[in-house]
Amino acid sequence: METLFSHLYSPQHQHRSQALAFLQCCKRHHPDLLFIKLFFLLRCTPLPETRANAARALLLLNPADFWPNLKPIAQARLKAHFLTFLALEPSIHVLRLASLLLAETLAATYKSHQTWPEMLDFLLSSLASNDDKLREVAALVLAKLPNDSRFLVSNAFREKRSALRPLHAAFLAALASSNPDVQVASFAAVVGHIRLFSDPALFHELLRAVMVGVFALLHVFEATYFRSAFAELVNLVYREPLLLKPYMNDMVLDVLQIAESGGLSKETHRLAFELVVAMTEVKEYEHVFVNLPNSTARRLLCVPMKMLLCVGENGSGGGGGDSVSEGEKVVDVYGFGMKWLKKLCVALGANKAVPAAYEVLRLHLDNAQWNMRHAGITMLSILAEEFSDELVLMDNFLGEVVTKVLKSIQDSHIQVRLATFKFMETPTNFVQAVHILYHHKLVHAFCMALDNDQDHKVKEQAVSAMLFFLKNTLPESLTLNKNGDILMSKLLPLLQGKESAKQRSIALSILNIVAQRCHEVAHKYCATFLPILLEACNDENSEINEEAARGIRIFAELGTPQLKPFVNRILLELGVLMNHPNRSLSENAKAHDIAVSALGRICEVHRECIDGSKIVPAWLSFLPLENDLIEAKVMHEQLCLMVSRLDKDLLGSGNQNLVKIIVVFLEVSYPHVNTNLSDFIFSLLSANFEMFAHLSIFGPSLTFNPQFCFLI
Repeated sequence: METLFSHLYSPQHQHRSQALAFLQCCKRHHPDLLFIKLFFLLRCTPLPETRANAARALLLLNPADFWPNLKPIAQARLKAHFLTFLALEPSIHVLRLASLLLAETLAATYKSHQTWPEMLDFLLSSLASNDDKLREVAALVLAKLPNDSRFLVSNAFREKRSALRPLHAAFLAALASSNPDVQVASFAAVVGHIRLFSDPALFHELLRAVMVGVFALLHVFEATYFRSAFAELVNLVYREPLLLKPYMNDMVLDVLQIAESGGLSKETHRLAFELVVAMTEVKEYEHVFVNLPNSTARRLLCVPMKMLLCVGENGSGGGGGDSVSEGEKVVDVYGFGMKWLKKLCVALGANKAVPAAYEVLRLHLDNAQWNMRHAGITMLSILAEEFSDELVLMDNFLGEVVTKVLKSIQDSHIQVRLATFKFMETPTNFVQAVHILYHHKLVHAFCMALDNDQDHKVKEQAVSAMLFFLKNTLPESLTLNKNGDILMSKLLPLLQGKESAKQRSIALSILNIVAQRCHEVAHKYCATFLPILLEACNDENSEINEEAARGIRIFAELGTPQLKPFVNRILLELGVLMNHPNRSLSENAKAHDIAVSALGRICEVHRECIDGSKIVPAWLSFLPLENDLIEAKVMHEQLCLMVSRLDKDLLGSGNQNLVKIIVVFLEVSYPHVNTNLSDFIFSLLSANFEMFAHLSIFGPSLTFNPQFCFLI
């Protein structure tokens, strides 16, 4: 066995693998013999390291699998050896390892409808003793019982009526122990068996002892034992809401006392507030938050707001960390702050959260410290997500927020400006109301940001927010040509500079929207914008190609005469996009379809500028479109109109393009083609039947039949 252990815990993978395979083989074929052998080592070998390894190996066997299969006499002997081992083992390290083994064995015993009263007596006497080693081990055994058997063991204690009071007293003494290991182990044991003490008087005493113990550990062992103990308290909140409901208001105040303490670490603040977050996730505690005083609600909201102050100069969590490890913890604190503020707002509800948050929000947005203002914008985003309608209806709130937002757009700190523009992209009713009611102010604010801000990230976020604004606000937001004129004059230089591909793509999208909505502005800037669009057709970025082709299509639809000098170059650039060697790839497919659509609009609106007999059939050859469904529908409708008016360039000499037209209709199977069009195609085919009779449209096995047009 010594050799087995040396290989099982060897740094060499091959030795570990072989030893584990041997152990698994023994477990499969002779589990009882292996258990007895390992237990003998645990009980009798003089080397603490060997005993510890034996305890680890025994855990691999999983007592629940083989204990019920042991003969009663073997079980009885092992039970006796267990008790002797616990009484005589000098190493606390070995006992801690063995406590889980004992908990598993105790659970397996009661799950197989057997009893072990001697072990229960031993645990009770150990908890009540003055020996810290025995008290810790007994508490660990009770704490580590599997969930599915904890109730069975608790019932066994309950049936020993004389045991409840002594067990209660032993728990109280262990919770007040000066030994932190005993305290922490007893926390877990109490939480696991708290239903034994559902009597209000007994439960009250235990809960009070738990809270006193938590604060005692906080003041002495904040960075170590306190965290383990408080985690057990959080578990209690999750497990026993009915027992804790009468005490939750006091527990919230206790948590606030920890979270507001300036002498404790951010990690401790975070851990303490986990208890409140646990309450937000349990339905039985809903009334606690709804009935909190406004002052307490404000104090609660301030806790995650403090966590949001831990934002770095580069926008990442981690501000305030003095080292890498501390920085990593602060990243967690910032993330928890975001998540917990949202959960807390939801738990408080609109009637409680909105008035309380309003006061907190004003204090942050008007603060001289940039990270306070940044936290305020973050809070505003969360409030807008959760309570949009309530904020819109709140007296004077909308106007006040717009004033703060416009001020934040010009804030002295980059991260505040970035956060503000991100907020303006929040897809909420509140932000939409701001867009609709204050669109003129926002257009000017966005333009000022583009004009004055030298930071590329801020500019990129600003144009992104502007695009979101234009897409989600009413078309009338640009009805004043002055607004469109301003946007054109501010955004066109972005396309001629060295901005990022993303920024140029967004700027193109915005300019296309302006051109589509403000025709006078589009006519005015056509000669300036078109060369930029043509240049963008050659860009390596597919999104820029898409927007460039879309812009050409928009100007083609406008019918502006200023397009005529550019027609030849437009045809050349569109041809490059349509015949791109990688046009079938997903990233290039939409640019291809939009380019075909742009060519189609030129064929329809600017026929006099092109050779229709060549360009229109070329356009037809790219139909039907498959990747951009919007453009596909527009092009199909255009094709229907051109066919219905017997467009000569489309049909070609002697109706030579008719087969291609019908194939397009059949491939699309568009459901809204009108009957007259079908009749027209049928009559046209009938009139030219002899010319098409020898053709096979669908393949060698299907010859032409004029009646197939009714399938359209």
